[in-house]
Amino acid sequence: MKRRTLFLTREQSMILRGIGVILVMVTHFVNWYADLLNCEPLRYALMRSGIYGVDLFFLASGYGLVKSASAKKIRGIFLWKRFKNTYLPYLVIVGCIELLSGGIRGAKDWYQFLTGYDYWFIRNILIFYLAFFLVFRSMKTPGSRMTALAACMIAYTAWLIAEGRADFWYVSNVAFWLGAVIAQYEKELLKCFNFLYPVWIAVLAAGVGWVVKSGMDGRLIPPSGWEKIRDGIAASAVWTLFAAQASCLLAGRPLRVLAFLGEISLEMYLLHLFLFYRVLNGFPELGILTVGALTVGLTVVLSWLIHWLFSLLFSAAEALGGGKRRR
Repeated sequence: MKRRTLFLTREQSMILRGIGVILVMVTHFVNWYADLLNCEPLRYALMRSGIYGVDLFFLASGYGLVKSASAKKIRGIFLWKRFKNTYLPYLVIVGCIELLSGGIRGAKDWYQFLTGYDYWFIRNILIFYLAFFLVFRSMKTPGSRMTALAACMIAYTAWLIAEGRADFWYVSNVAFWLGAVIAQYEKELLKCFNFLYPVWIAVLAAGVGWVVKSGMDGRLIPPSGWEKIRDGIAASAVWTLFAAQASCLLAGRPLRVLAFLGEISLEMYLLHLFLFYRVLNGFPELGILTVGALTVGLTVVLSWLIHWLFSLLFSAAEALGGGKRRR
């Protein structure tokens, strides 16, 4: 195997995001296909797969933020670019969805809409962006930055647990921190993980086997509260490390489709459920397989179109801004 100089190239990050959004969509759709699957253990496993899809998103995000921060000084524009690429599409897409669904009524609805309450990935990633910006702006050494970022993740996770949120709200948070650590100490970690690469893959794959087994065991004997939290976070950590180590295998033309889906993964995440129920309720004569196929097609096409329009808008805004500065 060719010796790595990076854990994740940009294309591999996009492939991970593409895999991630597919896993999230599978989780959201699987109950509608339970009769076709006719296998309760498989249905349960697919129901849980979305969490591991979010792990991939957070791994790529944490890794990418540190790589960007190491290339330039952290300023307000750094935070603005992240919010621009995530929060503005969220406001537009979900704002349109809310209007088509009856509109936003009352202060509570506005609060939930503006803070991403019903889209927990959006809320979490925006909080992570803010924490990352504050930590990297105020701390100067790698050790202090990673320690402070860990403290932020732990505090936020503890608050979510105390609030009684479902486990999918917080078990993936560790993936963001691990992505940041991998990028921060990339040279040192590559020396370790490039050595006996197949052995590391085998060990981490065995860990993923434990993740699957413990998850399936939880279907039969649900763990206690703390045990469930501990095992969930550990499972996300093991899966994240496996994904980071195995990502160099993600290459080749067939995977470019996944990279394309990764580019539009945010839009797909925001649109897919809304479109599914629109198709399901609007065309009751269609079979559930046709509904699913039509939903996936519409989701991809509309996501690409929205992503393209935002790219044009941002490019035009940057061009205008550059022209004003030159004058």
